[in-house]
Amino acid sequence: MTRTPDDPATRSGADLGWPQLHPTTQAAYNRILWNGGLSKSEVAKKLGLSRTRMTAIARDLEAAGLIVEGGREQRASTGRPADVLLARTDFFHFLGVHIRAGELVVAGIDLTNKVVWERRQHVDELGTSVVGAHCRTWLDEAKSSGLRVAGLAVCGSTERIDGAGDGMGLHAVVPEAARSAWEREFGIPVWAEDDVVALTAFEQWPRLAEGQDSMALISLGREIGFGLVADRKIILGAHRRAGRFSHVPVASDGAWCPRGHRGCLWVESSTTSIVNGVAGARTLGEVIDRAEAGEQTARERLARAARGLGAAAGHILNLLDPDKVILTGDSPPILRSRTEDFEEGMRAVYTVPDQPVIEVTVFDFLDWARAAAGLALYRRLAGAEQ
Repeated sequence: MTRTPDDPATRSGADLGWPQLHPTTQAAYNRILWNGGLSKSEVAKKLGLSRTRMTAIARDLEAAGLIVEGGREQRASTGRPADVLLARTDFFHFLGVHIRAGELVVAGIDLTNKVVWERRQHVDELGTSVVGAHCRTWLDEAKSSGLRVAGLAVCGSTERIDGAGDGMGLHAVVPEAARSAWEREFGIPVWAEDDVVALTAFEQWPRLAEGQDSMALISLGREIGFGLVADRKIILGAHRRAGRFSHVPVASDGAWCPRGHRGCLWVESSTTSIVNGVAGARTLGEVIDRAEAGEQTARERLARAARGLGAAAGHILNLLDPDKVILTGDSPPILRSRTEDFEEGMRAVYTVPDQPVIEVTVFDFLDWARAAAGLALYRRLAGAEQ
């Protein structure tokens, strides 16, 4: 077949942008992408489309370079062959930058969330110009490596970036004016978002199973972050402050936090509070090592943290009734050998007899950058409303 100059398959990465798609066409593509390929009839059934409308959508997606015909495949359910549509998962890419005080990590992913490109850069100072300069360099390097970058997300804690001083949150490093300027300069959408929101996007979309549409994520650390999903959409809130749940009471006999709350989740389960509660400890790792060596104070302090985390999960289960709850950040080492304490805390609040789906996930810093890239992918596929 002869290619025209406007054919997506022949356009250069520098000139290539994500195509403007009708919402129904975008929804059809998302279904094909999530399921690793579907027949036209299967997509039409899932979206309630006519055969004629689905044929037109498939034609538009193929013209945009987003799908290819995958041949004919025998379907056991009907006994008849069906034309399979496959997503071109390597045609577009997304970059995600995770910000820490001493290091920037960037990951480039394809449309299956697979990391295909990565970089790390030590930084002596953290500021808007520093982050912008590295984003500029990385975009050029990624394009030179053959990536067609269709979006960039820069993520970090909006409360306080890991390792930075008080008051140094994401929006201090990437203010709205800088984000808008980068978007104009780079010629692609640029998002700046809390890293827990990015992790929530990465976890839930499209990794929720068929028939599931809600989840909650708790990321334990010096601060405690929450990600909430309903109807497969991240809940940000009317003022983008949803998920501020760190100071919910979880222990009636607990200590007082600096904000004047007794027995709140932060004072019971944050890593800062755990470390401060064990004399001489400087890191969470030290507390865990001392607990494993049999030190009673360290063991009791980690048990309290596990019970507090369980109570928080119980409150969220009562409030949202999500399909699953994901625990990440510093949750895995704290919960190791302490699942009974977690269960005790959860059951003190959550009284439904059925066992909820609780998943514990470990992430390293590349995974956080991958999650940031996943947020860019999520924003692009979900449309402007997200």
